[in-house]
Amino acid sequence: MLRGSKRNRQFDSWAGVPALNLLATFRRRNSLPAVINKVGLMCSPAMGDTLLFSGAVQDIRAHFPAQELVHFCMPANLAAAKLVPGIDRQVTIDLTQALTTIKAFRAEKLDLMLDFTSWQKLTALYTMMSGARYTVGFKTAGQHRSRGYDLSVEHRRDLHEIDNHRSLLHALKIPTGHTPNITVPEAALPAVLEADEIIVFHLWPSGVRSWLREWPQERWLELARRLARPETLFVITGAPSDAERSAAFIEQMHAIGLHAQFFIGHDGLNSLSRLLQRADLVVSVNTGVMHLAAIAGAPTVSINGPNSNRRWGPVGPHAFGVESPGEGCGYLHLGFDSDGKPTDCMQRISVDSVFAATENVRKSQALAESA
Repeated sequence: MLRGSKRNRQFDSWAGVPALNLLATFRRRNSLPAVINKVGLMCSPAMGDTLLFSGAVQDIRAHFPAQELVHFCMPANLAAAKLVPGIDRQVTIDLTQALTTIKAFRAEKLDLMLDFTSWQKLTALYTMMSGARYTVGFKTAGQHRSRGYDLSVEHRRDLHEIDNHRSLLHALKIPTGHTPNITVPEAALPAVLEADEIIVFHLWPSGVRSWLREWPQERWLELARRLARPETLFVITGAPSDAERSAAFIEQMHAIGLHAQFFIGHDGLNSLSRLLQRADLVVSVNTGVMHLAAIAGAPTVSINGPNSNRRWGPVGPHAFGVESPGEGCGYLHLGFDSDGKPTDCMQRISVDSVFAATENVRKSQALAESA
């Protein structure tokens, strides 16, 4: 149930809200079991959400070291979920297949089910119908999704998503403090890793109205010109659907004397993760690849326009978010709430501000390495 699709969101509301509220009317709330052996987890299916969720997984694993943790994934976030350490098993579900999904949940015989999704009604419905002895999830303003949980926790727009995840765990008295983390399986090293200096640019966000999060291409070119050294290879990352416009952008880079090539990973996220871990610098719009780079430990600069750094900024040892100046930007909360909001937030961000951020990130890394 991807938030980028208005049709998906409408289906989620039309099917989820009536069913959820009707069934919740007849449901008795349970108490937290004294003994917990199996814990179910579910997060929003976007790549970035899943990677941020990895911090909460580490907290849960530390609190339940011997219990079985089962992550209910969707096809859209399975590749990211496979990078998250601490999970015993992934179970793939399809939210549009109600009976099959409910059976998958109930077959696990869960003691505790934690729903980290924030707006989907169907995930709340399936959590209620999971057969788990105790269920926990978010109460999000305007989403009408919390009645079926045994315990609901306020999901806040003034907190980073990591802190929202932590608030859900605090309600269960689970200590928090772990940061997002990934484990990258062994993968064939991309040939680009042989370059002396690698700077990764990720220009293309995904989803409906993704253009709101794109930075003007002429500014990317100017940034590249300022960052380039003779040994620098610029690697442009993207999905297969980005190949055509990436090729056109790379032609422009070649025309000004820069070395550049396009990279698509063909093994889930494994080779992409290895590339990002090796990169000397990553500059990205606010999207899943940005979160992957920051969590992988790369010096990462995120260009945020409609996204707020405080709400959705990169989290990593060497990460910095550039925000749009002026009023009215940084408004995205759930990811699709852009109606009536400014459309020029990315255009307000200067090359100077992004270049300064790259220098700050590199200085931070150098200080950490010399300490």
